[in-house]
Amino acid sequence: MHLSVSAIVDNLPAGLCQDVTGMRDDSLLVGRPELYEGGERTFLSGHLYVMRCERLPAHAAAQAGAVIICIGDAPRLHRLRERCCVVTLEPADFFATFNAVQRIYDTYDTWEHDLRRMVDEEGDISHMLTRSEEILGNALLAVDGNFTILGTSDLARHDAGLSGGDGSALPLSTFDQFLGSHALSTEVSDPFVIDVLGTHTLNCNLHQGRTYCGCVTLIYGTRDERPSDRFALSLLAQAVQRALGRLSSTTPHGPASLRQAIQDLVNGLPLDQVTKAAVDNASRERSFVCMRLKMSSRMATLPLGYVRTMVESTFPHSFAFEHHGNSVVAFIDLDQLGPGDPTEDIRAAIEPFTGSMDMRAGLSDRVEDLMQARLYYLEANSALENGTLLGGAERLHRFQDFALQDMVVSSLGEIPLELWCPEGLRRLIEHDLTSSTSYLETLRVYLACDRGATQAAARLYVHRSTLLERLARINRDLGLDLDDPDVRLRIQLLLKAIEIRGRIMGDTSL
Repeated sequence: MHLSVSAIVDNLPAGLCQDVTGMRDDSLLVGRPELYEGGERTFLSGHLYVMRCERLPAHAAAQAGAVIICIGDAPRLHRLRERCCVVTLEPADFFATFNAVQRIYDTYDTWEHDLRRMVDEEGDISHMLTRSEEILGNALLAVDGNFTILGTSDLARHDAGLSGGDGSALPLSTFDQFLGSHALSTEVSDPFVIDVLGTHTLNCNLHQGRTYCGCVTLIYGTRDERPSDRFALSLLAQAVQRALGRLSSTTPHGPASLRQAIQDLVNGLPLDQVTKAAVDNASRERSFVCMRLKMSSRMATLPLGYVRTMVESTFPHSFAFEHHGNSVVAFIDLDQLGPGDPTEDIRAAIEPFTGSMDMRAGLSDRVEDLMQARLYYLEANSALENGTLLGGAERLHRFQDFALQDMVVSSLGEIPLELWCPEGLRRLIEHDLTSSTSYLETLRVYLACDRGATQAAARLYVHRSTLLERLARINRDLGLDLDDPDVRLRIQLLLKAIEIRGRIMGDTSL
């Protein structure tokens, strides 16, 4: 194994190292130590030499990338420092020093061997991180590209408070800090420092090609940062990357997955008989509600995979998947919620999303048959879209709360609203454009009161005789028989459509 200068210097026995000078480059790695026997030999790049200062020849040459560990100091070292890295030590026994450097290599070799074995035999990233605490001396955390925890070391679970198991999402309290500090660094390939998780951290990203797929984080707390941490964390990140590739190649995929099956149903894709049986079995004696949780524009960079994982951890035995690149669709198991209307339980549970993350959600009616997943998704989507347009500051919207609006708008089809209006209703609209008295509002209230003049006058805050005068002018301009129930229904639907468009567009004109 080849090590960086920092890995050697940081692990020398306490008090042995005096100074590191010359052309130090931690990106250049050197092999195990060699005894320098003199004879004017050239100090070669990539080689590490241990020697006493008195054996240093007067005219030895050195290549860039060579490292010399010299017991004692001598003026002639000055010339070598211009060409390579020189580590001077306090006077010490030569063989004890040589063996101390060998033990450093032995320690890293054993660590690297253990990591390779763990990758090949089990791929348990938490075990790899815990083993690496011996080298890096602090808590370690690994997350994937969706900020789902791949593994935590023992210190991370105990001291850093990361109690979530592997495969769980990073806690929201931690995620807010992590994303805010880390989001701008996902393209960085070398280890980098950020202050997150309430402390100082060193991070090394995981990439597949140019795609960000996770990060290994060293959380300082047990000891301070050392230069060699960057070298060691890079090696650990490479091992985690290999383990991640191994896990992805053995993780089951395909239509047999219940989550995938429900996603296929939502997308209108057919299922085979085996998968249908699995969906039917999941529906047996269980009830669900479909929720579509949509990102806000300011959280557009938030990984949907993280949201999906958080939703599934918030609602046990539920199924969630990413949808259309901007939302997560979930079928929430109602049996895991309290009795009665589940809306308030769901509202409270998703408050971290709808609150600090500024998302909106739509809820369907109760789902008794998951084979009808697409229909209930359409309900949730309708609730979300109508709620976003008409729901004001509310963040969670139910399908039934906007069913009438959706029916009215959907019934118009592709024909423009103005073409649905009879000529008399258009005259009322034209009147309202130039008058402070709204004939449309008067007619709407009058019909809503089942044509009760006294009740309508009270709701409009006008005298009954004033209302009757208005109604006479409205009947004259409208030119329709309001005694006909079909006519009244048509007018009420059109008034509702005008009202909805007014709330969306900000006016009631055609």
